Amino acid sequence: MNILARANWLLGIAASVLWASSVVGSERLFDGETFDGWHGNHRYFRIVDGAIVGGMLHEPTPRNEFLSTRKEYDNFELRLQFKLVGKATNAGIQIRSQRIPDNHEMIGYQADLGPGYCGFLYDESRRRTMLARSDKQDEILNRFEWNDYRIRCQGNEISLWINGYQTVRYREPDPSILQKGLIALQIHSGPPGEVWYRNIEIEELPATPPPALHPGVRGLATLAPGKVTIDGDLTEFAQAFATPMGYFHADPENRAAQFFYLWDDTAFYAALRTLDASPANHAPDNRLWEGDGVEWYFDTRRGDDFRGKTWRKGSVHCYWVGLKGTEVQPRFCLRPGYLDAIPQIGVEVAAKRTPVGLDIEFKLPWANFPDFHPKSGAVIGIDSELCFSDGGPRIDRDFIYGSPLSVQQPASLAPVQLVESLSPSHWLNCGPVMMPLRCDTAWTQKTKPMVTATLALPPNHADQIGQVLFRVDDLSGATLLEAIGKISSFSKYGSFQRASAQWPVDYAPPGGHRLLAIVFDRKGNELSRIAPRMVSVRMEPGH
Repeated sequence: MNILARANWLLGIAASVLWASSVVGSERLFDGETFDGWHGNHRYFRIVDGAIVGGMLHEPTPRNEFLSTRKEYDNFELRLQFKLVGKATNAGIQIRSQRIPDNHEMIGYQADLGPGYCGFLYDESRRRTMLARSDKQDEILNRFEWNDYRIRCQGNEISLWINGYQTVRYREPDPSILQKGLIALQIHSGPPGEVWYRNIEIEELPATPPPALHPGVRGLATLAPGKVTIDGDLTEFAQAFATPMGYFHADPENRAAQFFYLWDDTAFYAALRTLDASPANHAPDNRLWEGDGVEWYFDTRRGDDFRGKTWRKGSVHCYWVGLKGTEVQPRFCLRPGYLDAIPQIGVEVAAKRTPVGLDIEFKLPWANFPDFHPKSGAVIGIDSELCFSDGGPRIDRDFIYGSPLSVQQPASLAPVQLVESLSPSHWLNCGPVMMPLRCDTAWTQKTKPMVTATLALPPNHADQIGQVLFRVDDLSGATLLEAIGKISSFSKYGSFQRASAQWPVDYAPPGGHRLLAIVFDRKGNELSRIAPRMVSVRMEPGH
């Protein structure tokens, strides 16, 4: 080990010791004398000199064996000491794991102790793969001596330290993976050898609250679950923040659409799913707005010119489409007059036809915005516009956040925050774009005049909604009526759902009432309140 590396290692040890001396609320998992609170095969685990010893020096271990806690843990910091005795002793520490019924194995995350794998994170019996690796081995491990292991699990993030050196920081991309379970000490099958564990303490941590949204934030982009491949397959967007549009059009089967938003350290990603029986874009490559496609408005500037009145470097107005004519041929172009807005580094578009329309993916690398540094909590400006042509010239356009004013000035864009995942607390701010609301009186009815209220539901989070309540108040705030929304789907492909309710027009005279949609989760907790949008979003000014 060179002098600088050893100095850094010693500093890490000192910091670890100082931190350990200040920990409060920690609990001893092992009393040094008994197996109270633990469960396992005592033929392969015993207590010697205040330590738990797994394996034996005089005979091999025929199969993996685990000594596990009887209690489950989710958010915690675990601290212990270990040493490996024997030439090829292999072991590990299971966290957030479960015992497999009628089997000696366990399933879950493993903080590895094996030779050449110390400080790595493995997925035992589940994905059976190394989830994260360390770039250090010999420099940090005291071979045949006691070593400190620190394991921190908070939310979907797992961090590992050995002797004060952080070996792994892993963020679980799969929301279906259980983030709670047993802790266990392993001795791996193999030749004779022992692993010793002592000074085992745990501090349970509170659940991690999501970072607060900045004032004025109206939308989100959620962290990509892993590598995003731009191929027209929207699988990576399954849990992304999404904004529906066109659900209230007279012909929703040819106008309804969904935008999805992701980010990572490399790029911003957007996806679009449309319902459209006759998609086409016959425009030349430099005028893509003249057919079906997306007008995309994006502002990464920092300082006073963020969401300013003029388009300048650090912001871009561009177009991405999935077709050339009626054939799938993804295209991208910049707005005329602003062709030097970005260098177009690594921009990608891909598309696929579906039984009901088109799926499109778009990648806009951060390298095009060198003054912006992506991180959770950062705020950018976005508007998403979708144009329809019904096979000919453009005849319709719709905006998620702003209006046609976005073409003129970035000030019309919405503040959108980069977050790791969508939290129930985010619905309060973002509900109006996740679930836009429309109220109208149909022009043709078989009954006396009835008012219809309709709420679009988010395509990939509708299962979190327990009830939609439409409430009508008079102008003094007194409630005139309440109606429960009936949830229905209007497309067999994708998740195109909305909630609606009706009442006689005389219950709430036009101009003399206010409508509110109140959305509750499945436990009856309020998620968001939404009012009808007061902005023109189509070709001509209007309601």
